Amino acid sequence: MALPVYTPERRREIAQQVEVEEQYLYQIMRGLKRASPALAKQIHTADPHALLQDLRPDDWHLIWPELATPTPAELAEREV
Repeated sequence: MALPVYTPERRREIAQQVEVEEQYLYQIMRGLKRASPALAKQIHTADPHALLQDLRPDDWHLIWPELATPTPAELAEREV
């Protein structure tokens, strides 16, 4: 899934909520910058359509392993 595309007005609202500059949020949403894990959580809280997996695509599974979908092998292992 891709990050949402915000209107400038909505981007300003979210930036104000998470206390970052609007341009920094723009860069994050365009994939030019990476949000810290804490900022990613704040953005996701402000807009649940901005998924943590999309905000931190390279390492979300290490930061939030509870979001990873278990593989069939992992499910079978748990049943043993």
